[in-house]
Amino acid sequence: MLSYPQSLILYSYQYNLSYLKQFEIKEVAQLGRERAIVYENGPHVTTPVWMLLPFHKGGTFGTFSTALGLKVYDILASVKKDERRFMLSADETIAREPLIKKDGLVGGGVYVEYRTDDSRLTIEVMKAAAANGAMAMNYLKVVGFETTNLAFSTVKVEDQLTGEQYTIKAKKVVNAAGPWVDDVRKLDGEFNNKHLILSKGVHLVFDEDDFPLQQAIYFDTEKDGRMIFAIPRDGKTYVGTTDTFYDGDPKNMDITKEDRQYILDAIHYMFPQLQITEEKIESAWAGVRPLIHEEGKAPSEISRKDEIWQSENGLITIAGGKLTGYRKMAEKIVDLVVSQLNEEYQQSYGKSITKHLPISGGDMSGSKYFERFVSKRTIIGQQFGLTEDQSRYLAKFYGTNVDKVFNYISQAKGDLPPII
Repeated sequence: MLSYPQSLILYSYQYNLSYLKQFEIKEVAQLGRERAIVYENGPHVTTPVWMLLPFHKGGTFGTFSTALGLKVYDILASVKKDERRFMLSADETIAREPLIKKDGLVGGGVYVEYRTDDSRLTIEVMKAAAANGAMAMNYLKVVGFETTNLAFSTVKVEDQLTGEQYTIKAKKVVNAAGPWVDDVRKLDGEFNNKHLILSKGVHLVFDEDDFPLQQAIYFDTEKDGRMIFAIPRDGKTYVGTTDTFYDGDPKNMDITKEDRQYILDAIHYMFPQLQITEEKIESAWAGVRPLIHEEGKAPSEISRKDEIWQSENGLITIAGGKLTGYRKMAEKIVDLVVSQLNEEYQQSYGKSITKHLPISGGDMSGSKYFERFVSKRTIIGQQFGLTEDQSRYLAKFYGTNVDKVFNYISQAKGDLPPII
């Protein structure tokens, strides 16, 4: 999981081929299937995107390895028939994206990735949790524990806006603080032999007039062979990401000249006809990946697998992982907590049910009905005085919650009946 600013877009499924390259077969299968579950439960925040993987002589991937890797991925991840990979010749690859480097081009592979709006995903998951009985609180920081064996008697929290402190009683506490999980573990006073190491990821944004990309591209860099992506979206092109160790405060992260230059060099290598300079950068964002430390490995070589640790005092920590697997990570934690509560307190809680539980805005019986839903709500939105584009945008953005938006419009106008 990455701690990017929530107002920005994260393209979260880019490591599957890297997993295959490192023979992490189980991870590929699990994450591939998980992305389909996330899509079905929230099609308004997840979008299938065709990704082009060009390969050149001497590059990271070749014709055979690309075809084999994508084929194995299709099988392991149970990819839908209409989303399975296909291969292109050099000429077909250029026709699909004329900007890519032609010198040494052998061909390309095309496969589906899932792009997610991470801020909306986070909000919709929280809303679904609240609708099912969870209590969501913001700006509340855990500052201490008082424990008795495996039972937490109290958790002390502090309001970050007012400075007031409160005491909460809890039977179980889960530490899912991302880059800050080690800070929470310090409050518990116990460490195992594992700890986090942070990896910094930087993305750059360009206007489509400067970077007129027509096809999402996943490509290797000349400098170190790492894979990065370039994504066209809503008149902009996003390029990233870097992958370097970071030992500063994740809240105060600077994007250095070296970060920018790394991505610019990658652009110049794969898209040599573009005259992209630092002055063309419209904006940038950065975040950290909370990786589990592995001695002697570079950032891009460290596994993105998640792990669960439990201290002698009972603090349950989940570390590592990535946004793609957020639901599965939560499922494992919930099932663990349920098992312990049932055993220790003779209670009868059931296991996680989120595999087939839509998130807020996603209750439309699955992705196959999404476009039909959007079309119907586009017509309704126009009846409220919105344009066709505005209505369609709101329906795709809010999913089934768009009816509430239309009702707000109705109330504001005062002369239109509400949507039932």
